[in-house]
Amino acid sequence: MKSHLIPLAFSAPSEGCYFIDGAPGGRPTRRPTSWYDRELVTRSGEDILADLDSFAATELRRARLVWSGWGKKEELRDSIIPYPNSDLFVRLVPDLNVLKLRVFFLSLLWRAAASDMPQNANIKLQECELEKLRLMVLNKNPYPLSFFPVQLTQMITRGPRHNLGPLKMTTPLDAGAGNGPLMLNSYRFYFDGLIANIHTNVSEKVHAEASAIYVGGDANVIAICVKFEDSFQASNMIQHGYEAFTNHQSTMLKLLK
Repeated sequence: MKSHLIPLAFSAPSEGCYFIDGAPGGRPTRRPTSWYDRELVTRSGEDILADLDSFAATELRRARLVWSGWGKKEELRDSIIPYPNSDLFVRLVPDLNVLKLRVFFLSLLWRAAASDMPQNANIKLQECELEKLRLMVLNKNPYPLSFFPVQLTQMITRGPRHNLGPLKMTTPLDAGAGNGPLMLNSYRFYFDGLIANIHTNVSEKVHAEASAIYVGGDANVIAICVKFEDSFQASNMIQHGYEAFTNHQSTMLKLLK
């Protein structure tokens, strides 16, 4: 059965518009909607994912973690505070079903890893990891919390809606005590102004020390705040556009008419 890789509620183009889509190395094309895989799930599996998607659409919009929950606002300013001992700002979001929300994000990872679509080429999991994820999503079981922990970053200014496949990332984390940075590996999922960083190499010890920053590790959701114009997302979008025009100029001119 067909399943959207990112829920349609978060990944549809603006009304009357379309996406210009290009898989790595591929020629750009027009897409009237976001990506979906026709071979990903059975009917019962589609029902499970649809329930998670519907829940996430309601929960994330209510929390204003996604642009589609802002109404007509262009910038979000509420509940933003400095994060201790850093230059970062974060939003504290209470009263969410954090455990089911974690299962939703894990379902995105499972969909991407189980799909053969080229947009998911960056996602590579071991068979045992994929099966464990499948069972967690099937049973809506968020535990153990240290298995692919999910950290959120949200854009607090609006930018254009666009499709972006999940990316494999490596970012430094200060390990303290003169130990130098700890390199965190993650898969980065982006939609509707929200980024879910799903970490792949966090030990149980490191997770226990920083559990509050991960979805489900605390009663509140803690989201790092960044303006769209200052974000990796904005620069990455510009880079994609530059590469598309450089490699497929005539096609891009036709698509933009």
